[in-house]
Amino acid sequence: MENAKERSGGVVEQHLVGAKLKRRFKDISIPNHPAHAGDRQTARAGDFEIAKLVYHVTATPSRNVIQKCAQNIRGGLHPVLLVPAEQENKARILSQDEGIDTQLSLISIEAFMALNIIELATEENKDFFGVLKEIVEIYNKRLAEVETDLSLQIQVL
Repeated sequence: MENAKERSGGVVEQHLVGAKLKRRFKDISIPNHPAHAGDRQTARAGDFEIAKLVYHVTATPSRNVIQKCAQNIRGGLHPVLLVPAEQENKARILSQDEGIDTQLSLISIEAFMALNIIELATEENKDFFGVLKEIVEIYNKRLAEVETDLSLQIQVL
């Protein structure tokens, strides 16, 4: 994520989260949309919806995404807002202004990815980097399916 920060515009972040969810929930269909296909234009509750959870992935939190989270809450869903670590405070302030800070889960993308990879590796008795490699391979495949800028693919070492 750090390497693509200046040119990603949220694409890398969304597809990494999608790949992680796909790897974690193998029996659940995880949608794959272009990163800039807005929720409103596509009538989606968020980027990914699993049971009563709605994941919103954004590189730059805005009032719009916070209002979408508020709409999820009113609809009986639990929003999970994933933002880069350096954007957590901004997102927290925006969610406080909207009055929903205690009703959503606000997590840095970095922590979300790392903790899930650690848990998957532990649960499956696999190497951390092996699980990370699997997620990167899923990421590259998902990116190629819906995006035109393939320079955002990640080289697997």
